[in-house]
Amino acid sequence: MPLTKIVLAAGLVLLALIIYALYLSLQLFRQKQRKVAVFEAQDRERGDRDQDARQSIQIIARALVQKDLTATEAAMRIGFLSQKVIANTEEAELFSVFLQLAAATSHIPILDDWATLERSEKRRLNIERESIEKNYAEFIQSSAEKLIDIRLNH
Repeated sequence: MPLTKIVLAAGLVLLALIIYALYLSLQLFRQKQRKVAVFEAQDRERGDRDQDARQSIQIIARALVQKDLTATEAAMRIGFLSQKVIANTEEAELFSVFLQLAAATSHIPILDDWATLERSEKRRLNIERESIEKNYAEFIQSSAEKLIDIRLNH
């Protein structure tokens, strides 16, 4: 009889361990599902940001080609937006010229800082900006024309 009790006790312990192992397996499975769901949500969000940035880049490129924006303003905007795009090699090269122009003109004040400048300083900086833009004009125009067709569904 004592051997039967020992076997029964061992069986109950074994059953308890099996149930606990199944419980832990279920917890791990749920944890993995949550991680996958978070990853998929982040991936969708990244894709949405990419899509929005691409559309904005197209609009800015069109405005630049139509001469509704200065090359410097377009470069600052496209340079910023290019950081939100999951770019392929060709797109990265197109963005590069905008980033270069933005860097070359980054010392020129904008918005409120521009508004506080004296007229003569604004004139001097505009001449400087236009001179810098001339150095990039051909590349900027060519890149803008190509960016108009940037693929929206990455």
